[in-house]
Amino acid sequence: MDNYNNGPIPPWQNNDSGFPPYYTPPTRHPGSSFATASMVLGILAILSAFTGTVFPPLVCGGLAIILGLLSKGNDKAMLPNAKVGILTAILGLVINILIVASAFLLLFTNADMQNDFRRQLNQYYEYFYGESFDDAWDEIEDMYGGYR
Repeated sequence: MDNYNNGPIPPWQNNDSGFPPYYTPPTRHPGSSFATASMVLGILAILSAFTGTVFPPLVCGGLAIILGLLSKGNDKAMLPNAKVGILTAILGLVINILIVASAFLLLFTNADMQNDFRRQLNQYYEYFYGESFDDAWDEIEDMYGGYR
């Protein structure tokens, strides 16, 4: 009987673990948190690559790859979340590189876009510094004898 007169105490309650002897609580893999963080950052790398920004996909993708590799620890096999994280990070980085490279290629091969870029650069430079970029560039060329 227990202290409350509820009947006999089951034998598995005497082992101070709170669990029956045949039950073992589930254990987590030591690197599962890194693997989950790698997967989340890999997905963020893909999503941020489509926004046209350069640095967030690089940071998220790089961290996802590092955390995915760190989650492996000393094991021979990599956790599934870590594999997904590394693959999505690589995909995000490739998408980012393709989008940025195509933007630069379009900018430097299209004459209309070059003229628009030059016009906007002159406007911003004049707004911040009081003279156009072309005038400032001409002064620099005069100072240093031009570029060859």
